[in-house]
Amino acid sequence: MKGYGYAHCLLAVMSPLIPLFLRGLLVHILTKIFIVLVTLLAVGMVPLVATYTTNENSYRAKFRAADDLHKVAMIRAQDAETTLMSQRAQMQNEIDNRDSTIGTLRSEQASTRSNLGSLQAKIDRFSAQLSQKEASLNALTSASEVNSELKQRFVEENYNLRDDIVVLQTQINEIEDVLEDKKLEADGAIRAERKAKEERKQMEDQLDEIRVRLNLYVSEYGELDTVATVATGVAPDRALSSIVLTVSRNNDEVLVEINAGARDGVQEGWIMTVGQDGTFLGRLQVVQVDINRSIGKVTLEDATHGLVVPGSSVYAVKGRN
Repeated sequence: MKGYGYAHCLLAVMSPLIPLFLRGLLVHILTKIFIVLVTLLAVGMVPLVATYTTNENSYRAKFRAADDLHKVAMIRAQDAETTLMSQRAQMQNEIDNRDSTIGTLRSEQASTRSNLGSLQAKIDRFSAQLSQKEASLNALTSASEVNSELKQRFVEENYNLRDDIVVLQTQINEIEDVLEDKKLEADGAIRAERKAKEERKQMEDQLDEIRVRLNLYVSEYGELDTVATVATGVAPDRALSSIVLTVSRNNDEVLVEINAGARDGVQEGWIMTVGQDGTFLGRLQVVQVDINRSIGKVTLEDATHGLVVPGSSVYAVKGRN
């Protein structure tokens, strides 16, 4: 409607020039042209609006990023300023320390210069003494020619003495080595003697213990005659005593049962001794072992000494068959 009003205004201006029958057609054409122009203008402005909106969001994001960067930069600047102040204080301390060190070095330099002057005076004095000694040496040079032969002989004798000293030192080293070896041998002999004494003491203690046990046995059972050994059988691994329970004689074979078995450590093949009141009656070889009973075969039985009977004593000696 607004475009239509613009067309009427334009027609009113041009009315003197345009015939009446063309006015309606012209108004219609101008209205359409204006609408097309307005439409094209609106279509052209849409990308501009979109671009402006996009640019506004982009600029806003960039502003926020720049603001964040500015805040980070401010924090970093504050940290850098703090670090700078700390470094500045540290450097000031170092400068103070350096100044103190410089003062100390200057004092040492002054002392060194004083010492240098004193040393220079000593050098001058020594130079004068050296000049005097050179003069004396020149005087002695003429006299040294006279003593050159004596000096040569002294040198030769000195060399000979050195050779003799080297030989003697070598001999001394060899003697010391031999002495060290003898000391080691002596220490080994002393240790061996000490060990032998200890072993002998242990053997004497064991012998005393055996003697005490033997005396106790003799006092209880009386003296024992010489006991024969057998060629076969197993030597007991422990001392043990028991009693004959039963005796069985058949075809010159004597079998007995004793009140000791596997529970007591008896093993098949053991060789034990049978006696009565200290009298040797024979040897017993174990042939069968039960839990608390054992059966053995009697050998070396002699009727002149007595026969094995129930109640006879049977004992095993450790390591003896």
